[in-house]
Amino acid sequence: MRTTHCPRHGAQGIGLVCGHIARALNGPAPRVGFYWGDDSDLARPDAWCQRCEADLVALDGADSGDWFDAAGFKVFCAACWDEARDLCGSPAQG
Repeated sequence: MRTTHCPRHGAQGIGLVCGHIARALNGPAPRVGFYWGDDSDLARPDAWCQRCEADLVALDGADSGDWFDAAGFKVFCAACWDEARDLCGSPAQG
């Protein structure tokens, strides 16, 4: 499992979150939604916001490589990922 050293939580496994979630945590309105996939070789699965979910659904099964790049995923420690899930909205399985 890949790990990182988080300044707040110490050594942790990682997960990826879209750039919208990462930015929302520093803003006045963090409730951007929180969706995640079910497959991951990381401590937490990839997670994305409501806007990215709409873009993913619009692909209608087409290749999601460009979607992933456009979402601007960032590495979060597992504990920060959990906090983002709690702050960004009701958890939803993607």
